[in-house]
Amino acid sequence: MASPSSSSGRIGGWTYDVFLSFRGKDTRNNFVDHLHTSLVQKGLRVFKDGDMLRRGRPISSELLKAIEESRCAVVVFSEHYADSCWCLDELGKIMECQDRIGQKVLPVFYHVDPSDVRGQKRDFATAFQQHEEKFKEEMDRVNKWRKALAAAASLSGWHISPVNGGESLFINKIVHEISSYIQPSRMENNLIGIESRINELNSLLGAEATHEVRMVGICGMGGIGKTTIAKALFRRISYRFDGSSFVKGVRENSKRDICTLQQQILKDVLGTHHESLIKDPEDGAEMIQTRFCNKKVLLVLDDVDDFKQLEFLAATHEWFGAGSRIIITTRNEHLLSYTNSKYKPCLLIKDHAIELFSRHAFGRNSPLEGYEELSNRVIRYTSGLPLALKVLGSFFRKREASVWESALNRLAKTPNVEIFETLKVSFDGLEASEKKIFLDIACFYKGHNEEHVTRVLDSFGFDPVIGISALIEKSLITVSNKRIHMHDVLQEMGMEIIRKCYPNSRLWQNEFHDFIKKNRNLEAIEAIVSAHVDEDMSDENTGFSADVFENMKNLRLLDICGGFTSCEPTTLPDELRWLRWDEYPFSCLSVANMRKLVGLIMIGGEIEHLLIGNKVMHYLKLIDLRDSFSFRTLPDFSWTPNIEKLILSNCCNLVKVHESVGYLRRLVYLDMNGCDNLKSLPSMIEMESLETLILSYCYSLEEFPKVSPCMVKLSSINLDGCENLKNIPNSICELKNLKTLHLYDCMKLQTLPEELGRMKKLEEIRLGFKDHIKA
Repeated sequence: MASPSSSSGRIGGWTYDVFLSFRGKDTRNNFVDHLHTSLVQKGLRVFKDGDMLRRGRPISSELLKAIEESRCAVVVFSEHYADSCWCLDELGKIMECQDRIGQKVLPVFYHVDPSDVRGQKRDFATAFQQHEEKFKEEMDRVNKWRKALAAAASLSGWHISPVNGGESLFINKIVHEISSYIQPSRMENNLIGIESRINELNSLLGAEATHEVRMVGICGMGGIGKTTIAKALFRRISYRFDGSSFVKGVRENSKRDICTLQQQILKDVLGTHHESLIKDPEDGAEMIQTRFCNKKVLLVLDDVDDFKQLEFLAATHEWFGAGSRIIITTRNEHLLSYTNSKYKPCLLIKDHAIELFSRHAFGRNSPLEGYEELSNRVIRYTSGLPLALKVLGSFFRKREASVWESALNRLAKTPNVEIFETLKVSFDGLEASEKKIFLDIACFYKGHNEEHVTRVLDSFGFDPVIGISALIEKSLITVSNKRIHMHDVLQEMGMEIIRKCYPNSRLWQNEFHDFIKKNRNLEAIEAIVSAHVDEDMSDENTGFSADVFENMKNLRLLDICGGFTSCEPTTLPDELRWLRWDEYPFSCLSVANMRKLVGLIMIGGEIEHLLIGNKVMHYLKLIDLRDSFSFRTLPDFSWTPNIEKLILSNCCNLVKVHESVGYLRRLVYLDMNGCDNLKSLPSMIEMESLETLILSYCYSLEEFPKVSPCMVKLSSINLDGCENLKNIPNSICELKNLKTLHLYDCMKLQTLPEELGRMKKLEEIRLGFKDHIKA
């Protein structure tokens, strides 16, 4: 119960939502008491005079103030209402406030006829006769009472009588009317772009489906506004339900005691009807189900991060009565697998981002003059993330432009602490391998092709298929157009985690240069990635020494370019799983001791020879030496039995392929496009896993090898531009799943096997416009 002494700042311009005017002796301990309880249970601030009527005393200034500061007034006309001068003075003030400040007045006729009140008949006539006798010298006051009574009784209200139904029905109607009238406007003033988001979420709830129970999830990255949207909608629609509860911070609070959350839900929905203490989560779950299964409930579970929380708070639709709506906010989309629908808020568009930032930074809807470009830099930095806009807006408020410059420069190096800690919650909840995947993507692979990133991460044993899926579900990354994307602020968070928690484990771009030059203890380094040649190391005299990798015992990823070392490296770490060294400036590279290597990519360099050695490299699956114009001979691949992809395109000086290549039974993809000087292939190929064979524009190739019937997976052969190719062996007709055969510009090819025309799955033979081939 609200009392005058408990009033604080106004809500939306009002201290109270409802002022109750009533005759205590008639209704204080029955109808008004129940109405007051129901209003308070709906979260409304109600003024109900706590003192018994004091005869002969004038209405207090404090009470008059409470009337003025109430948005609605409920006037309960009962049998003896007009007997009280106090009540009539209240009513006069209420009707004055209706005319002067637009206060909403709601009359309730409690076991009295509205026409008796309006016309001041029967008990009301008797009361006014007594007032006229008592206040002969104050007839203006009495006439004011009469006028106020007639005006109030003429308003639309509720007539409660023994024949009209039970009191609880009318109380529900009154509470619904007031709740629908009082909408939270002030609290949403700073919620830029909230209207469209609320409408989208509301449409998923399906208010028209009154016989259904619906669960809707809101998922997205931290700081995108999930809680804000849910809270705004909750305030708007909670009055439509028999009971409602907004449970904030489920993730954090459930760590202490899930029973406390169950207790809160029951108390919020049932009010004073729930007093029992819950000591066991299973008992609490059963209690929620039992009490709510026939009740129309609105329940919001905010920031859920574990299925067990749902199991004890809202396990199934069957827990709740028809028309109930359950909203779950989470960073983990996987937790919403059994909801009816999901809503993913988008980042703010630029106009809304500027407005939200300006509200917090300048107290207005747009930047101050002279701060436009600085504000745009903040907008670009946040990429429309509401949390970042609000935090940084508050930080920059009333600061000089020079401070902005300094702070923005610092942000480029170190993220804001409040933003960092909020977002880090998602990272902390990841499995160990998921954390490694997230950090690798943040440092190296944002914007990269998902298939390629998956292959690289798989080489480290990170289980990236399930891991990337988990990061998507937890809103830490997205995938569109087959590329992995990450919000800039999340990327900065990842890099900051590396600096604080895993220092020097991942070195990117050129920041590794000074670190490696100044340190000999390099065991912490797990990965080095630099996408371009460092000008400081492009000269052979300034690159690292040949033994630079000797102390990098835990290096698993090396992705560099150009003259990283001053001469050919003497050794590479045994733990290396993925090696990419584009524009390799030396003639030879030995990978003989790298028995854990999975991927080897060397594009556009000076390498002539690749030394594999005579130790089996079971893990090696990819070799890509495209555009290596100096590369001359392929080594013996007998020691790499599990190669899946071999790319040698545009190795224009490659003359011969080792016979062992023809027996790579795990090879799926072989690309030797543009190998101008390649004259011969293995005489026989038995690559049972091969699906794609590209030999286009191998101008010097004369003979196509015989193919084994075991090659049942080969579906595509491209021999376009093989000008000196003389024959296609009959054995090619054994390829039962061959779909495309390209032979465009094969100038010396005279005949094709007759059986080609009878191959059932062959869909395309590309011959160009040549008429010299005899079919």
